[in-house]
Amino acid sequence: MTNLKALKNLYIANGGQSADVEDMTTTAEVINALAGFIGIADTGVASAAASKTYWGTKVSAMQTGVTVADGVITGTLKYIEGGITPTGTLSGSGNFMALKFTNNSDADAIKVGLVPSSTGMDLVELDEDMDCVFKVSGEVGGVQQVIKVVTIKDGIEKTQTFDISGLVLETEA
Repeated sequence: MTNLKALKNLYIANGGQSADVEDMTTTAEVINALAGFIGIADTGVASAAASKTYWGTKVSAMQTGVTVADGVITGTLKYIEGGITPTGTLSGSGNFMALKFTNNSDADAIKVGLVPSSTGMDLVELDEDMDCVFKVSGEVGGVQQVIKVVTIKDGIEKTQTFDISGLVLETEA
């Protein structure tokens, strides 16, 4: 039996409906269905408050109209000359986005990041403030970036991805 079929059978054996998983074609899809079924809710994702400040830069200076709905993030990211930190992954001119996350599952850990990363940074674990700032380039090597969120509870990982292809990236004036 394939892993995919075994996972679908596990979902059904635990009380899930066959129709919920019959059209799923990857193990990741079924694992996410199982995670949701056993009580791992999606992590909440929203734009950070416009008045919030990170490293001396207000969110309102980074972005306008950023909204998150149905797995899609839209809005406008302003171009910031020099970046928002003097060194590190948020240094250098570009477009930056600040998001606020909500732990809806009493998760043990939540990791987030841009995939693929233009800065070489892997997913990072959120700290207690549940905020994160990203340097967005749109595409890396011809591959469209997405925001990836991994919620970990009792050793089980639930993954969410957010399409950011609808973001408007302002360019240098």
